Formats: sequence, structure tokens, C-alpha cells
Amino acid sequence: MSQPSKSELAILKALWSEAPLSAREIQEKVGPQLEWSFSTTRTTLSRMVEKTLLQLDTKHGVRVYTPVQSKARTLSGVMREFFDTVLEMKGPLPTAAFHDSEMLSEEEWLELDHLLNESHDDD
Repeated sequence: MSQPSKSELAILKALWSEAPLSAREIQEKVGPQLEWSFSTTRTTLSRMVEKTLLQLDTKHGVRVYTPVQSKARTLSGVMREFFDTVLEMKGPLPTAAFHDSEMLSEEEWLELDHLLNESHDDD
């Protein structure tokens, strides 16, 4: 699975808190922040489905989007790529620095810690 871009992460953040959402609902949440038109949001959503970042379903006749992977699994991939390629850190990662993040619940932080350091064990 490919890693999400900065704008794709904004969409994922909206979906992690309220999935499933329609394209219109996603536009209302991230359009102003990203300064996007509705057509740009729809194009990005289509690409995210192609990249298997999102799953497309129909609910009450409306197309809705849901993240394919959990917040922790997605963030672990982004973080692992950054630590490996930018910082060239191959050992255990200092995940305690993210423990107080308002974006992660205690359960999500534990999952993130496990995923990041599990990935290290497989290297």
C-alpha cells in the first residue's frame, strides 16, 4: 500500500473521526483547509480508492468513503518511512514522544507503538 500524501492525510483524519462520509461531507470538512474545489476533492478521493487508502461503499443511495486501514497502522507506515528514509533510523523508534498526542487514544498509541517496533523486528 502506498503512503498517503499530506492532503490525503487531511482526508483520512476527517474519516478517522467520522467515517463513513460522502464526498460532499469530506469537502465540507477539508475543502476550506486545503483550499480545494469539490471536483478536486472528488478526484483525490478516486485516487485514494485506487491506491487502496479508502474503501468506497453505498449507504442509502449515497457513495461513502471509509479508511481501509486503522489510524495507527496508517501512521506507523508514514512514520516508519520517514524514520527510515529521512532520518536513517533502523532501530527501535521513540514512540513515547507521541504518547500525549490528542490525535491518538491510549489504545491507538499502544497499537502504533506495537506496529512501529514490530516492523523493526522484521527488518
